[in-house]
Amino acid sequence: MTRALDPALVSLLHDLLRKPWRFAMGLHALDPAEWLMITDDYPAEIAEKKRLFAEGADIHRLLPEGEDAAAELGAVLAPHLARHHPAVALEPTIESPLLRLGLALQEDLCLMLAGPDGYRLVGAFVAFPARWTLGEKIGRPIGVIHAPVPGLEASIGRPIGLFFERLLTGHPVWRANWSISDDPALHQPSAAFRRTGTLVTPADAGRRSWLRVERQTLTRLPETGAVLFTILTFIAPLAAIAADPGLGPQLAARITELPPPMLAYKNLGANRNAIVACLEGR
Repeated sequence: MTRALDPALVSLLHDLLRKPWRFAMGLHALDPAEWLMITDDYPAEIAEKKRLFAEGADIHRLLPEGEDAAAELGAVLAPHLARHHPAVALEPTIESPLLRLGLALQEDLCLMLAGPDGYRLVGAFVAFPARWTLGEKIGRPIGVIHAPVPGLEASIGRPIGLFFERLLTGHPVWRANWSISDDPALHQPSAAFRRTGTLVTPADAGRRSWLRVERQTLTRLPETGAVLFTILTFIAPLAAIAADPGLGPQLAARITELPPPMLAYKNLGANRNAIVACLEGR
């Protein structure tokens, strides 16, 4: 029996899929009380983060220039968690505030600071990357980080840069995106992730493909001016999306609108028609 979709994921998908696909930042004002989320998967995901860190996975990096921002993040989030998520326990013996938070929150955390070439990634705890590694991104400016996304820099690269410059303290925002995966694992670094190349059919696409959705927030820290970028990742079997009479056809429609480079980037490729047929119940 297919597990019911998380209500938070359903809400995200209705927002993501209701309009035709186009390059857009898709930003929404964020109620500070809803900055961070805890879902039913919290215990399992925290356990997975701790396992990855204990085994030496490359999930935490902090450049010297990001240390002040990381310290401020710890000071800002501690009272927020105490007020809104008192069940979240921060390990006091972990000295690094970014590591302490990363091992206690479902969200992955990225700290961006302004530099001569735009905002750069100066610190991060990312346990659940989608086909990238911290080694590829740390210290890089936004344009380089987004380079693998076909057409993004040419379409909205400048608006993204302007947004980072103009984001105000006290006015956080959220957005979301989606992709299709042939692997339900949350931790998919590019060094380990391989597309199988195996074709699916409309009959088996539902059990052999997964929808991966990221809820992202952006918040300006008041003292250092750093921007905190959080990522909460949801994974759902395509069968569960297809079973929803609203979401299945909506996702199918958005897939049919994607240009070929974006189809490949979202891991659809040769399986596009089979996945669309599955979502449409054909």
